[in-house]
Amino acid sequence: MNCAKSLIRKQEFNEEDLQKVHKEWQNKWKNKKDYTGKANKIKDSPVELEKLVGIVKNKHPDFNYINNDDVLNPTASNAIITSLPVSLIYHEDEFKLQQKLQQWGKVWENDLEVNLGNLVVGYIISQILIEKLDPLTIIGKIIDYIGEKEPLVGQLRQVEKLINQGANLDAAINHLSKNLKSLEKQQLFCEGQQKSLSSAFFIPISLALYCFLSTPENFGLAVLRSARSGWATQTCTIVGTLSGAYNSSAGVPVEWRQKMGVELLGMKDEMEIMNLAKSLWAVWSGVYDPNNVTQSIVPAVAARNVIRPRPHPASGY
Repeated sequence: MNCAKSLIRKQEFNEEDLQKVHKEWQNKWKNKKDYTGKANKIKDSPVELEKLVGIVKNKHPDFNYINNDDVLNPTASNAIITSLPVSLIYHEDEFKLQQKLQQWGKVWENDLEVNLGNLVVGYIISQILIEKLDPLTIIGKIIDYIGEKEPLVGQLRQVEKLINQGANLDAAINHLSKNLKSLEKQQLFCEGQQKSLSSAFFIPISLALYCFLSTPENFGLAVLRSARSGWATQTCTIVGTLSGAYNSSAGVPVEWRQKMGVELLGMKDEMEIMNLAKSLWAVWSGVYDPNNVTQSIVPAVAARNVIRPRPHPASGY
C-alpha cells in the first residue's frame, strides 16, 4: 500500500521516497507488529511458532518448507506484492519496467532471486494488460526477457513442459518439488555484491505459474489449487496477483471479497483499495488528477495498441 502511495505522491518512481517506505516497513517488522499495530504473539514466541509449523506440516506431510519462518514471512510473495504498483505503472514499456523493477529490487533486499521473481511476475502482468498473454508461449517469452539464468530457467522449462503435457496438480507438485533437497544446497552467484538465497526459493513461484497458466480463466480454481501445495502462503499470493490482473475484480468470487480482511492492510473497507487503484491508474494515464479521482471517471486511455474502435458510432456523428 505504501509503495502505491509513494508512486501516487511522486507521480513516478522515486527511489529516495521508496527507500523511506521500505525503512518504515523494516521498522514495523523489527518491532514484530502486524498491520493492525498489535504485537504478533506467534512471532514473539518460538514455542507458538513451532506449534504453527507443526500443524502445517501435519496437513502436508509430503512437503517441506524452505524454512520454518517461511510460514509467516514469505519473502518471494512479499517482494512481488510490494513491487506490484511498479509493474502496473510501467507495464506498457518492457525496458522501463525491467529497469524500475531492478531499481526497486535494490531498494527492497537486493537478492538475485527476489529480483528475478519480480521480473517474471512483472512481465506476465505486462503481457496481461496489453492483452498479449498466451499461456502456451509465455514461458519462452519470459526466458527471453530475463535471460538464461539458472536454475530459474530450468524450473520455468519444467513448468512449460507440465502445461503442454496437461499434467494434473499432484503431478506438478511432485515434479517441481522432488529435487527440493538438492536445490536447497545450490547457491546462485552473480557479479558485484548482490546477495543470493537458496535456489529452492523459486519452487513456490514455479508452482504459482503452473496453477495460473493451467487455469487462467478461473480465479477461484487457480487459487484453490495453489492452496494445496506445501508453499500455500506464497503460491496463493502470487496466483492471486496474476489471476486478479487477468480476470479483474469481477473474476473474484463475491463471497471471497466480502470476507476480505482489509483491516489487516490498515484500511477500512474495499472501497479504499479501489480508490487507491484508481489514483494509481490516474498517475499512469497522465490525463487525470490523481488527487481528484471521482467515482464517475470513464476510462479514456489504454496501453498502446490496445485501444479498440467504438462498437457503435457516437451520437451526433
